[in-house]
Amino acid sequence: MGLAVPTLASEIPGNFITSALWNASVYSPLTFLLNPPTFVGYQSTSQSLSNQNWTPLNIDTVSSDPYGGHSSTSNTSRYTCQAGAGGWYTACGVYAPIGNSNGFRAVKLQVNGTAVLGAAAYLPAMGPEIGLVTPVKDIFLKPGDYIEVCGWQSSGGALGTVLDSDLRTGLWVRFSHV
Repeated sequence: MGLAVPTLASEIPGNFITSALWNASVYSPLTFLLNPPTFVGYQSTSQSLSNQNWTPLNIDTVSSDPYGGHSSTSNTSRYTCQAGAGGWYTACGVYAPIGNSNGFRAVKLQVNGTAVLGAAAYLPAMGPEIGLVTPVKDIFLKPGDYIEVCGWQSSGGALGTVLDSDLRTGLWVRFSHV
């Protein structure tokens, strides 16, 4: 059965409840509401970010993606809104750079390559490993739109991402409502 945001049935009194009517008006909307589009992905391979460049962060391990919005072979930084599932999504990203005390670190969410206003965070480098978290943001996505988390650093050279057991770069996306 295809992915479709539920719509309210508009039936009239006296109609018989057929299997097609049941599927369209009750079963499909309940299935969607009980299993909405979600995405949870993170890095299991370190990624090097060049100095002073916004870089989409690759996601190579997926723990939840029931509708296949992420590809592990191309554009691996992206979660793409699937056909029939346009609406508001709640999203959050993390950039976890290797410890270094030079410069600044930053993280942001972007949709279709454009920064999402109010979805960025900046910190001066502190030396130890840190996880920069974007603000949790509700973002409207149309089918085909993609969202990704990007990192930026100014250490003076390339800087990799952390692969600790409790700290990883990642992206979290959940369908909220139409």
